[in-house]
Amino acid sequence: MPTAGPSAAPLLRSGARAGTIIVWIGGPITAGGGASTPANRMSSIASRDLGLTEKNYAASTATVSNGLVTRCYAARDDKSYDHNQVAYVALAGGLEDPVSALPTVIYKARDVVNECRKAFPSARIIWAAGPGSLAGMDDTQLADSTTIVSAILGQARQAGALAVNLRTVLGTDTSMQSSGILPNDVGHEALAEAIVEAIEDDRAEPVDTPITPTRNYSSGLSDWASRQVEATRRREAEKREANRPTGTELGGVTQKLDELTQQQGVQQVLLEQQQDELDEHQQELEAQQKSLQSQQNQLTQHQNELEAQQKSLKTAQDAIKDAQEQLKKVVGDQGDQVASLQQVSDRLSQVTADLQTTTSKLQTIETTVNSNLRMRVLQIETWLENNTTFSPWGG
Repeated sequence: MPTAGPSAAPLLRSGARAGTIIVWIGGPITAGGGASTPANRMSSIASRDLGLTEKNYAASTATVSNGLVTRCYAARDDKSYDHNQVAYVALAGGLEDPVSALPTVIYKARDVVNECRKAFPSARIIWAAGPGSLAGMDDTQLADSTTIVSAILGQARQAGALAVNLRTVLGTDTSMQSSGILPNDVGHEALAEAIVEAIEDDRAEPVDTPITPTRNYSSGLSDWASRQVEATRRREAEKREANRPTGTELGGVTQKLDELTQQQGVQQVLLEQQQDELDEHQQELEAQQKSLQSQQNQLTQHQNELEAQQKSLKTAQDAIKDAQEQLKKVVGDQGDQVASLQQVSDRLSQVTADLQTTTSKLQTIETTVNSNLRMRVLQIETWLENNTTFSPWGG
């Protein structure tokens, strides 16, 4: 059953709006995927049936979790028409989103309502969740689509939008399927009819429209009678409003139970996803702990190796210190030996110099002796030549 939202027009109740334009925001189906011509798409058919001008900002790649809010921005930024004339903004999508994107779908479904409401404050927001064909889906896909659509409808109700469940309109009927989730012309028409019916059910008689008496009174009691008639009619209008066809009380309770069941299903899936994520994080944590333990063991091993190397280095340093002391002692001894050798060398140099002096003197003496000897020999030879008789004693 449609959910009533806040009214921006004071003389119109619930979903009824003044305006001549309906804005469409959605994905491939809203864009006309599967329809033979744009005129046969869901949005165009519904717009014609409602007597409103269509403004379509759907994109074939847009999904609830990725792109729908962007299409709302595109509509907001289009200033080619008066936004105050927009009576309805229809959001559509859901079957394109995987259940793994459920958390994103939830906040995006609410976010797109808020953004469209800011862009078109006078418009009634309609959330048509799950348009498309279910033919060809397996049990898992069907269950996932139920979860996604239930989540969108729940967010739509909380945001005060008109929540319309289109998931079961086409069902698995292949006669209304084009390919995949895309409907054919018949399917588009069926979806449009469901949206129009929901909008018409959401409309109601004005509750604040002044009551105009239909009878004229000529007596002096005319004013009193007029007020009585007006009061009576207002009470009748209030009764009609209170008894406006919205289903029986039992039907209302059943709907609330269905909605609660859907939300519980969504919460169950969210809890399961969170549990899966928790398990995954737990496994990652355990792996990280094992890796950390391995690194800790490696660090301990490296520390032990470092301590061993430090001990070895200390031993080497002590050995080097001892060697340095020995070398210092050897160098000291060598210094003394060098000094002694230097003294010996100096003594040898002195001796050598003395020898050279002595040699020089000897050479001088030798030269002198040789010279004297030669002169003496010459004298003797001369004398011998002059004296035939030789007297060794001079006599």
